[in-house]
Amino acid sequence: GTAEHYGPQREFITPVLCLGSPGMYKWQVLFSGVAVFALWYDSDRTRFLAFVVFYGILAGGYNALLPTTITEVYGVQNYSSVNAFIYFIRGLGALFGAPVAGLILGSHQRSARFAGDTIANMSMLKNRYNEVAIFDGVLLLAAGVCVAYVRWLDARDKGGWSWKA
Repeated sequence: GTAEHYGPQREFITPVLCLGSPGMYKWQVLFSGVAVFALWYDSDRTRFLAFVVFYGILAGGYNALLPTTITEVYGVQNYSSVNAFIYFIRGLGALFGAPVAGLILGSHQRSARFAGDTIANMSMLKNRYNEVAIFDGVLLLAAGVCVAYVRWLDARDKGGWSWKA
């Protein structure tokens, strides 16, 4: 496949654009964050469903090719320690991400006695979900910057940019 020919870092965006653009690993992570702001934040049902599809495509490639990319960038000899560190960081995100998002979202009642209260509650709830989207988008964009930085460090250490890591 194209991942063997061009390297897995190029393949992270291929399902979206059908291109093997170089160094797309970092772009895929960044596009995930952009998708949050473009399609989830303050969205209607149609835009939110577009976000679910777009994010699902981007996250799928990221997760599928991560082990291969770790091997290419850090080498087989360092795979275990780098992979363990990455999963440790991901574990912190899983441990703290949902509770922090829950704190941002807060508590609410599912129904109210009066129709006016229900509309006010739904508006307040949508605003809170927008705040959760901001939290998620900022974290994804920060992850994209970190991935781009690691890719830059790799290129610097190898003496220049290469299409393959």
